Parts: sequence; structure tokens; C-alpha cells
Amino acid sequence: MKGLSEAFSRILKTYRIFTAVRPHTTLRNVLVHPKDRISDEEKPEVVYKIPCKNCEQVYVGETGRPLGAKVKEHRKEVDSITGIFTRAEKTRAASICNKSAITDRVCNENHVIDWENAKVVDRESDKAGRLIREAIWISKTDNMNQDEGSYQLSHVWDKLLHTDDRHRKSVLTKASDVKPKL
Repeated sequence: MKGLSEAFSRILKTYRIFTAVRPHTTLRNVLVHPKDRISDEEKPEVVYKIPCKNCEQVYVGETGRPLGAKVKEHRKEVDSITGIFTRAEKTRAASICNKSAITDRVCNENHVIDWENAKVVDRESDKAGRLIREAIWISKTDNMNQDEGSYQLSHVWDKLLHTDDRHRKSVLTKASDVKPKL
């Protein structure tokens, strides 16, 4: 990882631990593609995000099914409540706890969801690992989720997850300057 690998290697070098870093992009990665690419809608076991057209927030979720099926499920729920026109019906619908935060956003804030730009942000076949990845993405993005996900991340990770790349590099550089007492 650019910026992180070099800093980490510098830190380890002070303890006489030498590392070898290999490039992520190789000629083989660029030129050889034995399989056809799968569209995001067909990918199962993913962490995904669905953006809002009215604001910068996104909904982050996880599913073991293909993404297209999950997005279709979210869309169906949103479409079931968007036909409400009177104030009384809208107030009653707002008091009902909906299945997802997307539906709450559409019902309460009158926002429009950008279904076409739903995309996969991470993949993990292990359910527990996928829940952890979902919690990380929820923590590090400006989201409309109602909770922190099914997995509770320790608050020790908050400072690292909420910093931008420039700040993260400066934190790592400062950490490499600190020498432990032996």
C-alpha cells in the first residue's frame, strides 16, 4: 500500500527486521485475465454501498446473496411506501420502524436513492469476516445507517478509521520516530 508499506518498513528496520515489498500491479495482473469479469449485481458475499442523490451520505450493508437481489429487495420496500401522499399517512409511515435506513431516509427526509450507482466496496466469503468489514466501512464513511452494523468494532480503531490519508501518514511517521525503551 502506497505510503503505508514504506512507513511500516522504516519502523521495522529500526528493530533490525527487514521486509520485502512486492508491487501490487504486475504485467501478469495487467495482461492475463482467464475469466470474464462478473458485474457487481451478480457478485455474492459482498459489502456494498448505495448512495443518496440528495446528499453525500451512503447506505452500507452486507449480504451473502448477489448484490442485485439485495438492491432489488431494498428498492421494493422503498417503492411500497413512496405512494403515500396525505400528511396523516406520511406521519403514520414515519412512526413505523422500517426494515432499513434507506426506507427511513426516503420516508422521513424525502430523499431519492441512487440505485444505479450501488456498488461493491469489499468481498468476503466468511460471514464473520464480512460483518467486520461492514462495521469498518460503516465507521469510516458518512452513512445513513441506523446502527454500527452487526459487529461492534472496538473504539480503539476510531482514530485510525476517521482520519484522512495525509493525517494517517503523519501519524505513522511520528510513530516511527518513537523508540521504545529496551
